[in-house]
Amino acid sequence: MSIDALPEEAEKLLAVPPDEFVSRRAGLVRELRDAGRAEEAATLAGLRKPSVVVFAVNRAARARPKAARAAADAALRVKETQLGSEPDAFKKAVSELEDALDLLAEVAVTHVAPREKTASDAMRRRVRDLLRSAVAADDARQALVRGALTEELEAVGFSPFAGMVAAPVKGVRRKSGPSRAVQQEAKRRERVRALRDELAEAERQLEEAVQAQRTAERERASAERAVSALRAKLERLD
Repeated sequence: MSIDALPEEAEKLLAVPPDEFVSRRAGLVRELRDAGRAEEAATLAGLRKPSVVVFAVNRAARARPKAARAAADAALRVKETQLGSEPDAFKKAVSELEDALDLLAEVAVTHVAPREKTASDAMRRRVRDLLRSAVAADDARQALVRGALTEELEAVGFSPFAGMVAAPVKGVRRKSGPSRAVQQEAKRRERVRALRDELAEAERQLEEAVQAQRTAERERASAERAVSALRAKLERLD
């Protein structure tokens, strides 16, 4: 779901720690309903809890807005200079892009690592993949600048030639329909998307289960205190 499809109040949610997201979202949904904005409330209620990687990248972009803007601007310069006649300008743009992404990645990994521990290599890769994918797409690039990404994007990485279409060669007849490799890649991406959806749903269910367990533990403790108090009163009367 794109941030542009959500009410403006949703933007503040996207930098909320994952363990606070559900309750904060519920509060905002109630506020919108109370304000008579039922349709927007329903849209916001459908916003899934972002993964810890999305949260971390959003926090990094908000903590280092100049780096986020520098990454977005450098990515545009890479696209503008990649097939031009100025290789030095292209190399400079790539270098500036990498520098900005490095800074954002280092800030982001501090939010995915457990306290007083180092982020795992897998988490570092996911952070880097998301940053590279974000700067490669126009909508996601703007969302990154705002620190308002809503999901982990297809981890295709950033290619200097991403999005470029080669000019057709005269006299060569192109095959109709996608190639087998393209079809296989499409299937792989669809599988990745499906697995990510399943993961998001599993994380949501886990969050609900954890909250239910905490509630049950509080109720149990309260009941145990009540039982102890009643037994003490009974003993004093015996």
